[in-house]
Parts: sequence; C-alpha cells; structure tokens
Amino acid sequence: MNRGSFLFVESNTTGTGELLMKRARLLGFETYLVTRNPARYPFLKDSVAQVIEAETRSPDELIGVAAKLRSLGGIYSSSDYFVEAASTAAMAMGLPAANPEPIATCRNKWKQAAELQRQSIAIPETRLATSIRDVENILAQATLPVVVKPVSGSGSSGVRLCDSATAAIKAFENARGALLDQVDLPSPDILIQQYIEGKEYSAEMIAYDGTLHCLGILAKHKGPAPCFVEVGHDFPAPLSEPSLKELASFAARAVSALGLNFGPAHVEFVITEAGPVIIEVNPRLAGGMIPVMLSHALSTSILDMVIRLYAGEGFTLPHASARAGAIRFQLVHKSGKLKRLGFSRNPEPTVPEAGLLKSEGVEVKINGDFRDRVAYAVGVADELNVAVAAAQRMIDSIVIDIEAAADETANTQVAGSSKGGWNLHPEAMKLLAPPIEISRDGRLLRHQAVIDEAHLVMLADQGLVSEAGAADLLKHIVDLQDEGFQSLEGRDAPRGLYLAYEAELAARAGPEQAGWLHLARSRNDLNATISLLVLREVVCSISRETGILQDTLLQRAEEASRLVAPLYSQYQIALPGSPGHYLLGVFFALGRERQRLHCLLEEIRNCPMGAGAGGGTSIPIDPLKTASLLGFELPSFNSLDSVASRDHHLHGLSLFAGVSILLSRVAQDLQVWTTREFALIDVPPNLAGGSSMLPQKKNPFLLEHIKGSASTVIGAYVSVATATCKSPFSNSIEASNYGCSPLGLAEDALKRAITLTSLIVKFMSFNVQSMRENLEDGSAMTAVAAERMALRGIPFRKAHTQIGEIAQLLSQDSCVAQRRSELASQLADVLPASLEECRDALQFGGGPGKRSMDDQLSLAKTVFRDMQLKCAEISEPWVHAEVHCKGRVKGLIDKHRST
Repeated sequence: MNRGSFLFVESNTTGTGELLMKRARLLGFETYLVTRNPARYPFLKDSVAQVIEAETRSPDELIGVAAKLRSLGGIYSSSDYFVEAASTAAMAMGLPAANPEPIATCRNKWKQAAELQRQSIAIPETRLATSIRDVENILAQATLPVVVKPVSGSGSSGVRLCDSATAAIKAFENARGALLDQVDLPSPDILIQQYIEGKEYSAEMIAYDGTLHCLGILAKHKGPAPCFVEVGHDFPAPLSEPSLKELASFAARAVSALGLNFGPAHVEFVITEAGPVIIEVNPRLAGGMIPVMLSHALSTSILDMVIRLYAGEGFTLPHASARAGAIRFQLVHKSGKLKRLGFSRNPEPTVPEAGLLKSEGVEVKINGDFRDRVAYAVGVADELNVAVAAAQRMIDSIVIDIEAAADETANTQVAGSSKGGWNLHPEAMKLLAPPIEISRDGRLLRHQAVIDEAHLVMLADQGLVSEAGAADLLKHIVDLQDEGFQSLEGRDAPRGLYLAYEAELAARAGPEQAGWLHLARSRNDLNATISLLVLREVVCSISRETGILQDTLLQRAEEASRLVAPLYSQYQIALPGSPGHYLLGVFFALGRERQRLHCLLEEIRNCPMGAGAGGGTSIPIDPLKTASLLGFELPSFNSLDSVASRDHHLHGLSLFAGVSILLSRVAQDLQVWTTREFALIDVPPNLAGGSSMLPQKKNPFLLEHIKGSASTVIGAYVSVATATCKSPFSNSIEASNYGCSPLGLAEDALKRAITLTSLIVKFMSFNVQSMRENLEDGSAMTAVAAERMALRGIPFRKAHTQIGEIAQLLSQDSCVAQRRSELASQLADVLPASLEECRDALQFGGGPGKRSMDDQLSLAKTVFRDMQLKCAEISEPWVHAEVHCKGRVKGLIDKHRST
C-alpha cells in the first residue's frame, strides 16, 4: 500500500532515527530524509530513505523541499535540534504538527525553566551564564555541587556535575562547544543548575486532541559522575500504582504548562524527599532506545504510533500490559580503535532485541554523553527483576577490545616503589585497597589533579622542570579531568589512590615524563593538602546549606511573629509567646554556629605543599606560589606541623556536632508539637508517613531522621578524636586516614538534617486555635500581672506569692472561661486584657513583644545579609585562584601545543 511521502528532517544518529524511517517504509510511505550533511548518518547506506540535501536550519528551504514531494503525508524529526523546524514546515504545509512556539520554549532550557517556575512547577534553582565572570558570580552564591549544561543540548552532551569552581569553569568552557561536532551549533548560553539529589525517572507522554496520555513512567540509571550518560531504563518504574498515577499527573502538568499540545514529550524528573522536581521537558520522542523497549513491553509499536499520528491517522493509547521491560547499555571504557565488539552469547527468549551501536575498526573516545554507548540489550518479562537480569546478562556478555591511542601498557610494578616486591597480599588488599570507584574516590582524585596542576606550574616557573614537559603532563591531567577519571574506574590500587593515578599518567605520558611530577613532594604533604581542600569545600557547603535554612527560618518567623503560642519552660506553659519568637531564637543560635564555621574557614590559611614527608625538601621550590594557586594565603611554616596536624578537621567536626545537636533539639520540639496533646503545628502529608498497622496514624518521621543524624555526626567527631589522640606527632595513617575519613559521613548526615529541617520549617502549618487554647484560662499571664504589681510598689516576691495563691485556688473542674473570669475579678487592674496585650508587654530582654520582635527581625535580616556576604567573601579568593591556575595551565598547554 502506498500512503504517499513522509519527510524526516535530520535524525538522531543512533537509536530510533533509523528505525523510524524503516517503520515508515513498512507502513507504506515513501521515506525522505532532508539533511545538510548526509555523512552524519552511516545507516543511509542501507537505503532506508531517499536523501535530499538542503539547509535544514532554514524554514523556507524546508518548506520548499516539502512542497516538491508527491502526496506528502507527514513531517517529523527525531532530532532534538530540528523538532521546531519540522513543526514549522508541517504547519506551513497544513500537516499535523505541534505549535512551534512552545517547542522553541522547550528547546531553550532557560526559557523552559522560567516558564515552569512561573507556573509553580518545581524545578532546580537555575541561573544563566554567558561568561566566566557569570560563572564566578553564580558560584559565589550557589551551593555545590551544581550541574552545568548547554541551553539547547541533548543526549547529556556537555552536561557535567561540578563540585568545585574549577570543574564548573572547565565544564562551562567545554559546554560552549559541545554541540559543534554533532550538529554544528555553538552554545553561547550555558545553564548552571542546583544539583538535585534523588532517584531519576522519566515520563513518556503523548499529546493528542486536547488530552495528555502517559505511555509509562520509567526508572533511569546513569553512569558514573560527573557525566550523566544514561546506561539503563526500567519499565514500569518500581513504584506503587498510586505513585505512578501521581507522577503521570505531575508530568502532564509540566507538559501543559509549556503549551505542548501535540505529539510526544519526554519528561525527566527527580523524586526528592519533598516530592518530584522537573529536570527538563523535551518536545520529542524519548531517545536511548526507550521506544523500542516500550514497544516490546506494550506489544504495540511506539514508532508506528508516532508516524501515524504525524500522518494524521489519529492516536489510540495502548492497552495496559502486565509485561515489564528493561534496557541496558555498554559504554566505551577508553579511547582508541575498536578492534573487536560483539556478544558472546545468543539472546534468550526474554531478550527480544540486542544490538551494536558502533562498528569494529572505528575510532572511539570517551565523550561523556550518549556517544559513549557501544551496545544495548532489551529485556522483557512478566516481572521487572527478570527483565532487568536478562538485559544485564546480555550486556555482560559483551566482548570489547580497544587498541589504546597511546601506550597504555600494564603497570607490572607498583608505582612509587623501588622494588618489584611491594605487592599487597590479596586479602589485605581486599580490606584496605579496594578497586577504585569514581563515585567514592572522585572527589579525592579531583583535588589530586588540581594540586598537580598548581605544583607543575610552580615547578615550571622555578625552572625545575621544562615548560614543554610540564605542558605535556598538564594536558594529560586535563584529559583525565574531562573524562571524569573514568579510565581509573575499577582499577586496583594496592599502594593507594595516588599511585594508581600516577601510574595512569605514566601510561599516557610515558614513565620518564611522568617521573617529574613527584619532584619535591611526598604523599604526606599531598594527603594533608587534599584533606584541607576537602574540609574547606565541605565547611563552605555546610555554611551555604545553613544559610538556606536561616533564610527559611527568617521568612517563617516574620510570617508568624504576630501569632500567639505558648512559650514553654521544661515542657510547661510559661508565658504567651509566638512561633516567630521561637524560630528567631533558632535563627540566632544557628547564626553563631555559622559564624564559627566562617572562623574555621579563615583559619585554614596554610598550604602543606612543600612539607614533603615532614622534613621539607632540598629543591628550591616556591611554596607560596603553589599555595596561592590553590587558594591558600600562606605556605607551610613548619613541615612537621603540616603533615602531622589534623586539628582543623577535629575543630570542623566539633562545629558540625554543634549544628546537628541544635537541629536535633529543634526536631524534638517540633515532634512534640505535632502530637494531638500539643497540636501546635501540622506537617503536610508529603513530609510524613503512615503506619503499617495503624490506619489513623500520621508519622512525622523526617523529624526522627533529623534527630538520628546527630548521632552520626557526633560519632564522626568521637571517631576522629579517638583515632588522633594516640597517634605520633608526624605523618601516620591514624591521623591522615582515620583522622579524616569520617568527615564524609558527617557531611552527608548533617546536610540531610539541614535539608530536612528546612523542608519541615518551610511547609509546616501553625494550628492557630490550638496554640491559643491552653492560654485562654489566663494563668500564663500571671507573671506579667506580678511584674505590674511590682511596678506599683509591691515587692516582687510578695506579688509573686499572692498571685500564686490565687492561681492555686482556681477550680480545675471549671471551664476555661470561668477560670479566666475568676483571675480577672481578683487581678482586674493588673491582669492583661488579652493574650496579645500580654505577649506584647514582653518587649524587654529579647521577649516576644511586638516592638522587641520588630527589632529582632530587623537585626536578623542584617545578620543574615552579612553572613551571606561573608560566605561569598571567604570563597571568592578560592574561585579566583582556581581561575588563575586554570589560566596558567591553559597558557602552558597552548604555548607548547604545536611543539
């Protein structure tokens, strides 16, 4: 059957682009591909479509091409970059298409973020950067890590997770050219987004005839950071049926908010403890072979469905299927020539499809995006775990052989040893030197590379190594950073992380060249410097997170300062106060903790580099230059102190313990206030949980996590103190390893507690009536009555006794109003007429009175502003140092690139 012509505008280079053209032919269409560069599509050799060369970035040329085709039935593009152009051409030809304007908004992720935020759809905090100065300014206020991405990218190209200014600036520079070699598009505008922790999902939507249909919710699996390469998808996502329906509705709201009213949409989001957050909405069919997997799972061709939709043949939602699907990808593990690639086993019945995405003989490289995939396998079964296992078994059978571009011969002798016999016993290595995991070791490797850059620049400036030799090593270090150290993933490290890293550099640059890297330094001063860089980063991050909590406290305090609530002493009602007064108290207490964090950051002034193994070096180095390039003020004064001392870590953990204790106390109060007996506040359902047995029960369990987190932080402090107290005052594993490693546990636990506290404070509601009920009998106003009697000349102790006797005689069997009336009759001239009058009388000594609260709020705003500025002021020199160091590195590399 001949249905006429179907025009595809460009295509994605792997996955569904080729398959769509094949399906269109099978459906009876004469398929055409209009492209400005046919060489981009190797699959065209199979004659899947007739090729028309034209400038696809010109709407007029596209319309001209379309007008010449016989019986044109539809126009579509599987490429993110040409969806808008295809829609423009289709509308001009009177064919089914989405409105190009919403597509343009979606394609520009900065405009997309603004529109979603305007319509109150949860998204990460997003900023736009067009220069390195923009990046520096954004990072001065942002909480690390951040995600850097091109405004109009796709397939994770140019998207990087950055936990330092150096990484963010490098990612910014790379992202601007990330699309040039793919679609010849520059990326002058770059987004910097807050990194959202949580499990990632996608919703596959179809808009048709005014309705949004969800084909399914998928769980996403990613490769190692800092890249965001998708390595697998599970359908349906392993969530409850109500959760899946809620997420489908959430995704539909995002699509509707952007005005997408026709065709497929691929919605990516993260589920956080506070609920789902949109990462981005793509106005196209999902990539990554997702439509293929869904077609097998739903027993309906998703590709046929899309082709028919754009050919004007309508849309019918597939019937629900009990089958589950999974897809897994194999990534390239190093750059070079692909000598061999294939599956070593035949597909099982549960693997309906598996294929290769690269051909033997081609050059491959680690790009950190979809191009790193070399093979895929789809599993389909009645149960998700069976489908996942089938796909994974097929992928595990991949045989891949890459001939490295440079000499990467195995390092048969442990680097850093003068003997070949330093091979750790296998059992000991398993316990003490597990294989490298980038997810665990990436931060240390990143700091190691930054130190190497500063050290090599200094050595070159001092004439201790040649500029050309330094430039060559720096180029390989930069390559390692850009690759996210992926070549080290899974590598054995029998003599520690650094020597495995050094061995990789030796393999790339050659042992003789790499041998200069360790001149005038030791692992002792290296480890000490890395530990301080990590501590500095962590403390600054904790300060920024604390600032977010302070801001929340301040906003809610101002909102609630005019309410009346009991002020408790030993869990007994003492006086009328306000929730705002309580929250401001926490704000100021937290402010002191934050001030101590800033003092610690200012104390981290001396860089240990140059101290060597504890005795310095005879080489005429310039330690001040190295220190400056790493953002320190001064070099080491005493080499032994530099490698032996870990007091900054102990101090930092003691401060973390202080913050966690404060948050635990607040959580204790809030948990009590949620009980039916107190009922002062209420926590929304998405910040609470239910009981597995008791249907009526609502558990504010996040508050228990806040309290529980304190035990981890305090335990980390005790662990470090115990490890250090018996260690010698020199380099030792107790101090350098066990005296530092608990920092990560404490950081995670404290950040969790701060974030959860922020969420509870931000979204809890105040039960105004309950807060007043236990104050209505007037007993809480008797302290003010006694003070008023004292102001009239009655000794306070006498007034206190008289009113105490009156209060004791009140009948507890009578109603609240009657007790209030009895008090008022006996203390008519001194008892405040209302709870508000009583509260506002408490205006001295920092009480909850209106005048006092106004002063406190004014002071709090000033304190908060000053602390925010101080945090930025402290971190600003680090950013400038990183930029300067990167500039020196780039200068050396560029100077010697052609030699």
